[in-house]
Amino acid sequence: MATKVNAQKAVPKRGEQKERRGMSRLAWIVFVGVIPIIVAAIVIGVALQFVGVPVWQTSLEVLGLRHSSAASQTAGLSATSQKVQADQQEISKLKSTNAALSQQAQAQKSQIQDLENQLQTMQKQQQVTTNHVQSAQQEANILAQMDAQAAASVLQKMGANEAAWVVAAMPADTSGPIVQDLPTAFASTVVQQAADDAQIASASTSNSTANSTAAVGTTPAGTTP
Repeated sequence: MATKVNAQKAVPKRGEQKERRGMSRLAWIVFVGVIPIIVAAIVIGVALQFVGVPVWQTSLEVLGLRHSSAASQTAGLSATSQKVQADQQEISKLKSTNAALSQQAQAQKSQIQDLENQLQTMQKQQQVTTNHVQSAQQEANILAQMDAQAAASVLQKMGANEAAWVVAAMPADTSGPIVQDLPTAFASTVVQQAADDAQIASASTSNSTANSTAAVGTTPAGTTP
């Protein structure tokens, strides 16, 4: 009986010894085979990282600890593309607005030029009228000192247009006797045209006064017109 018991106790001890031997062999394989490989991989990785190969970054991306630089660049490029597109749309909008404003400014310049041309024409006409009035006034002063018959003879030599300006510059009591000594047809033409010339002279005088008043009103403060 004692021998059987001892034999049963010896069996577990042998099993434990085999297990220990197996663990020892596994540890020996790890230290001799795996660890040198890991160390060599680390050394090679450090060397490659040192020369510029992104080993560390790639490892992190593989392990999911870092986003791919390509994805980041793609996202950055997408945001930049959207910004560029928005800027281009804004530039196009500003160009359209600028073109519309340029056309409006050109139209206004054309209107201003037309008004300036009209003003110059009116000023020339006014100057012609002023010259007629001044010349006619001088002639009227001379004819007023002459007798009616002599004054009528001078008016006939002037012609209907010039004579009408002179008659328009005379007071009615002065021009009446002179006109009576004129031929009927000539006198009728002169009187009718003199009435028109008187209205033109009156309008010219009013415009001249208005322009003078406007010029004084636009004189800068502190200056003498």
